[in-house]
Amino acid sequence: MGNTSAGMGGAGVALKNSAWGLYYNPALLSTSPKMKLGYTVNLGLQEKNIAQMATIDVKNMQNTAKNLADTFGSVANNASAGGLVSALSSALNSITNGNQAAGGAVGGMALSANVVSAQQAAQGGNQQIDLADLQKKLENYLKTSNGNHNVLIDQVKQEINKNNSLNSMQKDLLNGVIGGVNFDSLKFDGSQQQNVQNAISSITISKGSDKGLDKSMSDLRLVYDSLKDNHLNVVSQNGIVFQLGSKKLNNSFGTMAVGYFLSAYSNVSFKANADRMRLILDAGGSYYELDIGGGNYTYRLSSEDDYNRYSLLVALQETDPNKGHNIYLTAFVLNEIPVGYSRTFYLRNSNINVGIAGKFMSASSTQNKIAITTHTNFSKELKTITSNFKRLQSDKAFGLDVGLVYEIDLPKFRNLTFGLVAKNLNSPTFKSTYEDIVIRPQVRLGTAYYTTSGFNIALDVDVTQNDILGLSTIKQKSQMIGGGVGFLWKGMDIRTGLMKDLLQDNGLILTGGINLLGFLDIALQSSTKFTTIQKFPIPQYFNLHVGGSISW
Repeated sequence: MGNTSAGMGGAGVALKNSAWGLYYNPALLSTSPKMKLGYTVNLGLQEKNIAQMATIDVKNMQNTAKNLADTFGSVANNASAGGLVSALSSALNSITNGNQAAGGAVGGMALSANVVSAQQAAQGGNQQIDLADLQKKLENYLKTSNGNHNVLIDQVKQEINKNNSLNSMQKDLLNGVIGGVNFDSLKFDGSQQQNVQNAISSITISKGSDKGLDKSMSDLRLVYDSLKDNHLNVVSQNGIVFQLGSKKLNNSFGTMAVGYFLSAYSNVSFKANADRMRLILDAGGSYYELDIGGGNYTYRLSSEDDYNRYSLLVALQETDPNKGHNIYLTAFVLNEIPVGYSRTFYLRNSNINVGIAGKFMSASSTQNKIAITTHTNFSKELKTITSNFKRLQSDKAFGLDVGLVYEIDLPKFRNLTFGLVAKNLNSPTFKSTYEDIVIRPQVRLGTAYYTTSGFNIALDVDVTQNDILGLSTIKQKSQMIGGGVGFLWKGMDIRTGLMKDLLQDNGLILTGGINLLGFLDIALQSSTKFTTIQKFPIPQYFNLHVGGSISW
């Protein structure tokens, strides 16, 4: 809260020239024992991985995932699997024997009875193939290739293009990715003779082999990452403070302040079922698990049981909200009436200020959830949520803040301060719909220096990792460090600074503010990382403060 610190990178724990000591550090009250009056109105936004989820078509994503698995390893009519497996088998035979393999013969020698011909496999009958034999041929080739697979790749492409069972889209895709296949990790399930539909048990493909494949994999990864780590918060923090103090009163009694803070928080977050986050795909009755690494993606043979129990895509079709993934919407309105007191203890060449603030707190809240499925009627669910806002759950609590400010007071070096504050030491707790809302203790350190000419510099850092309101899969935390400079003149001041959230990937946060005649102040905070919504860039972290203060 408050505009002075907002424009200086959020630094306020040791900043004496502010009316908001009651909020930032109650020990600041006695460091500047004056009469002060301040007000602020604020609107803020913080977003992570929510906006991009809104653009994803879940049904289309499921179809894309299935088509990819079909093309690589297993389809009902065996075309792709047969095409890739038979093409590789024919290519290896051709390289090994020095001539093109055709039908069931290699160099005039018939293949063993349990090995299906390349042409038969491509045409997709119910024949079986000796996958163990194929695995052995591949391993023998790899021993002599010295890591150069260009000859094999070219030969496989020839076999793919000759295969009449593959359509043009499948041929284009296979031709595009074959150069990115890691042949050293390519595995066939040779535990028993089986239909080519389940032939490939593991295949690894480098990114960049095919743009269409890369885009589909990127979308799948986006859903996976977003479900794990996300939040959207809209915040409004508003307040008014009045400080009662003077040098005479401070020396005999201390300095006091009272205020009223009204904060409104709304949060949207995805909370996933952690047991159902694996990318297991159904490809025409065969099941493959997808692992997207830093520079490649790997398909591994899976099972129907694992698919039904652990697949992210199955969870997106779940009708039971307790078994699938959910969107949580939280609204929390907090009223606070803080009363603060601070006293200065004078030492030789320094001063220690000790402050305490008690806060009467009342809150109203509601938490709602919507199942993320292809069957969800979001319009109906939102109407239900709207009606729930009429039945907010109310609760009361008491909060306690304590703080210290140490001032250097040397004859030739003054006005350097160090501050430490611990807020909400007793963890105020408020009942809500699904989970209690707990405001956990927050500890913050700061330092500031100012001159009589009006120059101020300040720096703050969060010692604790602080909760961000919401019910997401991974509990969202924030830990800020920030600072800035201010030029405070009579009738006007200008401030600028930088902030960084060490636990949120929203980039560097730029801050600035200007004050005219004391009682009109505007401060702005904006991240350098943006989210694009309908081609319009929105900062992932944004805060606007309008307020002002006077002192006498």
